Amino acid sequence: MEYSIVVLAAGYSHRFGSDKRLASIQGEPMLLRTLEVAQEAAQSMDDAAVQVVLRARDPVIANGLKKMPVQVLHAPVWPVSIGASLASAVENLQRTGANPKAVLVCMGDMPFVEPETLVTILKAAREDRIHVPVCAGTRGYPIAIGRKYLSALPRLRNTGMEKVLRIFADAVVDIEVSDPAINCDINRPDDFHAAVRQDLFGKIFASPDTVADEPLPSPSE
Repeated sequence: MEYSIVVLAAGYSHRFGSDKRLASIQGEPMLLRTLEVAQEAAQSMDDAAVQVVLRARDPVIANGLKKMPVQVLHAPVWPVSIGASLASAVENLQRTGANPKAVLVCMGDMPFVEPETLVTILKAAREDRIHVPVCAGTRGYPIAIGRKYLSALPRLRNTGMEKVLRIFADAVVDIEVSDPAINCDINRPDDFHAAVRQDLFGKIFASPDTVADEPLPSPSE
């Protein structure tokens, strides 16, 4: 496996008020749509596989994904965080002997990112770099973490992605993309309603969940 596309979907949707992974987007659960995008991107690469990280106890979602060509992993019971979910995915890769050139970190609540955006980031990925997409001056997701830094992630399981980028700032490379959905995540019902409303150009995406000058959005899984 040269590339791993890891979709993080182990959170509890507290701000959404219900399990947002099951929210219907054009008749499909949000998480399923996100995974379809990841799978389409993986199929465009020579050697890429998709993993999805669910909650420690998540039988309904896990059973619903059995027919998808993705590897289902489970985050630890505690702590519940992006860092812990990503660390568990990396540890699983290490246990199975996989040593991908880069891991592309995707969020389960960002289903409108274009597959071509994922492919662009993966093709730019380097073993000794961390690539962050930028659109209209705002950093977003997915983020490609090169092989050199994967072994450090399990030690940073209590750390958010913002701190990871600060720790390895010298390795971070911004990559310009034309996909506004990279900085649009769905945390609240209002985000969801905005996301499923097409704009004049037929583009579907949520409103950015950021504040002025914030370098990177902080999706809540």
